[in-house]
Amino acid sequence: VTRCFQALIAAVLLTSSVTAFGQGNVLPPQATPKGYSLDDMAAAVANFSITGNDPAYYPDTPFQIIYNRPGRTFSVKPGTFLYLKFFFINDAKPTIGDFPTDKSEVADYVFGPDQLGGHDHEVEIDGQITSLDSPGYVGGPVATPNSPDGSENLLQIGAFVSPLKKGTHTIVIRGVFDGQAFVDAVGGPFAAEITYTVIVE
Repeated sequence: VTRCFQALIAAVLLTSSVTAFGQGNVLPPQATPKGYSLDDMAAAVANFSITGNDPAYYPDTPFQIIYNRPGRTFSVKPGTFLYLKFFFINDAKPTIGDFPTDKSEVADYVFGPDQLGGHDHEVEIDGQITSLDSPGYVGGPVATPNSPDGSENLLQIGAFVSPLKKGTHTIVIRGVFDGQAFVDAVGGPFAAEITYTVIVE
C-alpha cells in the first residue's frame, strides 16, 4: 500500500511539473527539476564536457543529457526531463580573457564584447525558439578539482527541458562567440548550429 501511495504521489508531482511548464518547454533558469539547479548540472557534466563527451565521464543524473555524439539521436521514455548541454569554458591554461571568480562576473565574461562576446544563443524545439542570452543559463563557476585538463573552475551554458510528448522531435541549438578576448585566443569568431533528434517512445 505504501509503495502504491508513493508511486501515486510521484505521478502527481511529475504531472504537475509538466503542466506548470508545458510539454517540451525550456524551463526558466531558476527552475530546479528533480532538485537540480543549472549550477548542479554544470558540476555534474564538468569532466564529461572537458573530455569532449567521453562516455566514461557521463554523469549519473535523473535527466537525459542532450550532447554532441555520433548520430545526435536520443530515445527516451515518456516523462523524461532533458538537460541540453550547450557550450562550456574553463580556466585551463592558457585562460581566455578574465575568467570569472564568482557569479557577479559571469554576465560580463560570457556576453561582454571585450571578453567572450557570446550572443544569439538559442534553442529551437519543434520550431519554437527560446533565447538563452541570459546569465541565468550559465551554470557556474563551479570547481573542477579532478579535471583532466588541470582546470580549477568551469562555466557551462545549459538548459532544462520539460518532458516531450510521444513521437519524434527536433531540437536545434545555436550560438556565437566573437568577443575580443575570444578572437585573440582562438584566431577568429566561432558560430555553431547543432541539430538533435529526440524520440519519445
